[in-house]
Amino acid sequence: MALVRQHHPDRFRLDPVRYRQQEERMKLINQAYEWALSHPPTTTTGTENRQGASSVLCREHRYPAIGRCKRCGAPICLNCQGIRQSLCNRDLQRAKHRRVRGRALREWIPLILLIALSRLFGFTASFVLLLVAAYLAVIGVQELIRHRWFGCLALLLLPYSLVLAGIWSLIESLREWNAVGAPPNHAKPGSPG
Repeated sequence: MALVRQHHPDRFRLDPVRYRQQEERMKLINQAYEWALSHPPTTTTGTENRQGASSVLCREHRYPAIGRCKRCGAPICLNCQGIRQSLCNRDLQRAKHRRVRGRALREWIPLILLIALSRLFGFTASFVLLLVAAYLAVIGVQELIRHRWFGCLALLLLPYSLVLAGIWSLIESLREWNAVGAPPNHAKPGSPG
């Protein structure tokens, strides 16, 4: 990372010659990084060498583990997607599934309750449509804020644009839930698989 910071071509945008030189150097740095990832160290150091034990390997990638999952205790390596959150790939997928499912439920349940209660109290269809449009506008504003498109809101101040953003958010939440699918089966740390 230090070499990347030092030799990144973006630091030399104004000098075309140095920019090309740094591009070539970054290619070499990236090749060395890929080689280091594909060739994990085979020898252990320190107390493990003296005791004759081998290093702990990640179950999924078979690389030396640099930490453990904070939920299940499984060894994780640099190739695990959840390394930043200290989660193994299974727990990362489960957390993603919970987040996506929670978003869909937070958006759809109030809409369904709003329609059901308005039908129960006998509101007119035009009033129900107005309530639904207002709810969708609120969801639309949240969607714009979530994606940091709120600056575009100045151009989209027409009410139908907010409603369309709300509809987009509802559809997107269902699409994400469908894409994630069921949470992965999670074995206990001591059991195989």
